[in-house]
Parts: sequence; structure tokens; C-alpha cells
Amino acid sequence: MDARILIVDDEPDLLELLSMSLEQAGFTVFTAQSGAEALASVRTDRPDLVLLDVMLGDVSGVTIAGKLKNTPETAQLPVIMLTAKDSETDMVVGLSVGADDYITKPFSSAVLVARIEAVLRRVNGPVAQRLSAGSVKVDPASRRVVAAGKEIELVGGEYKILVALIEAGGDILTRQQLKDMLGEKARGEQMRIVDVYIASLRKKLGNCRSVIKTVHGHGYRIEK
Repeated sequence: MDARILIVDDEPDLLELLSMSLEQAGFTVFTAQSGAEALASVRTDRPDLVLLDVMLGDVSGVTIAGKLKNTPETAQLPVIMLTAKDSETDMVVGLSVGADDYITKPFSSAVLVARIEAVLRRVNGPVAQRLSAGSVKVDPASRRVVAAGKEIELVGGEYKILVALIEAGGDILTRQQLKDMLGEKARGEQMRIVDVYIASLRKKLGNCRSVIKTVHGHGYRIEK
């Protein structure tokens, strides 16, 4: 399951551990160490779910959850509360402000991932429709492309070629097939237009450029 997760915790070691666990599970991860930073990240990074510690240095996580759930733009954003406390009162308070789930520390990575996936399925429906190849993630619904955790902007031809290669699942697509996928704008152009788009796409993918493989004499394929 591929989704964008914002982790909010003021303990750097735990933040790093959670980030590694969720990235290994296939999530794109953003982090914040304070309530103010978390609210700013929600606006800029547009996560699919917030993993929010109750005890933050500047403001309570419960307050942050309440702000998110009482703001129209973020009211539907799933929030899972994390806390070292285990009293029934703390759980009720967290859920009363609209949190979608509540996990008490300590917990295993497997349990955390399972709870995140359960909340995403319940709140948003399946997110597995998103496309991925290595560290490159594509959300067809929004046309957002993320490479190694960084969102990149692609023009129409670059985007069409990337999606076509990922959907091919590692099968080779010839230059003619890719040129046809470019549509009307590529008609009348020489076959080299495909190579130009591929070169531009690789440049924008940066360190992830190696997911696009050249098969000499045949075309291109994606490396999952």
C-alpha cells in the first residue's frame, strides 16, 4: 500500500525509527517535530495520513488533531494518535477530537503498518491503485509524481511515458509504441522525440533515473 504519511513526534530517535519502518513498508514519509511544523507540513506536503504523538513540546497532539478535524480543508485527513500513556481517559480524549485510531507505545512496526493500512482502507478506500517503480511513485488521480520522497513536475509527454512504462510492468515498449502514446502532438515528429522525452524524464528523476532502462535495438522498459 502506497500512501504519504506525516509523522509528528518530538523524539528524533523515534522519528527516525518510525520513518525507516514506514518507508520499508512502501510509504512515502514526511516528518515534523512540533505542532507548528506539523500544521505547515500538512499544507505543503498534502499527506494521506498523519501519525501524531500526543505529547509534543510546543502544543498537545490532541490540540493539533482537533484543529485538523475542525478545518474543512483537512477534516477528512485521517489521524492516528501515538502516546506512551495507556489510560482510558487519554484514549477517549484523543478519539473525541476526531482521531481515527489510537496506538499506545511501545508497539511493533508490523502492528503500526497494519493499523495505518486499516485506517486508510476505511477512510479513503484502497490506495493501491497508485503506481510505483522503486522509489518513484505516481498518483494517477492527481497526476502527482514523487521520486525518492520529492515531488517532481512532469510535462504531458514525460508523464505519459513514465505511466506507460510502469503499467507495462517491466515489459519492453518500443519507441513506436511510446510515440503513439504521446498522441496528436507527436504525429509528424521524428522517432527521436521519444528519446528526447526519455532524456528529460531521467534528468527530472535524478537519483531515481536508473528505473528507466534502455534496451538497445528494442526500446525502453521500467525496472521495478
